[in-house]
Amino acid sequence: MISAEADASRQDVQQAFPPPPPYYKDFAPHEDSGDEHMLPAPPPPVQGEYQLFGELHTTEDGIPPLTVRPLFTVSESGSVDFRKELVKLNKELLFCYLDLIDTLIERPSAYARSVEHVGVVARNMQYLLNTLRGHQARATLELMLRKEIAEGQKAVKELREAANVAHEFVKRGDTLMLS
Repeated sequence: MISAEADASRQDVQQAFPPPPPYYKDFAPHEDSGDEHMLPAPPPPVQGEYQLFGELHTTEDGIPPLTVRPLFTVSESGSVDFRKELVKLNKELLFCYLDLIDTLIERPSAYARSVEHVGVVARNMQYLLNTLRGHQARATLELMLRKEIAEGQKAVKELREAANVAHEFVKRGDTLMLS
């Protein structure tokens, strides 16, 4: 039987620590439900536009459109020789940068046109690189899968070798027991 003092001190201890918040039940398994881990549903994804660090972003998938005049050539079939065009744009960017430096030295007040041209070339390069992202993702996935397959084949080979060694030990043990 518990004395009155012990019961009072237990109540003091229980009151010294607050009860858990009511949402703890959402993370604990319930005896009456079949779910072991019943978690609250995640919030719905943001649709449309949202603002992040003062900039407006959109949730649209895909490559954003090129907002400046294209400086690369597209073939009649609609394809682009990315390597050739990126090399050409890289050289153009270097030329524009040197032109900007020259303009800043010669006529500092007329730098805006050079800066704008550097921006146009950079946006074109960014657009082409964004277009390549899908190809890069597929190539990376293919490389990862090949690596995973090679690791799996290596593990299977090691397991077979270990199984053969184990079978040899069992055979030796059988021959030792028979003799």
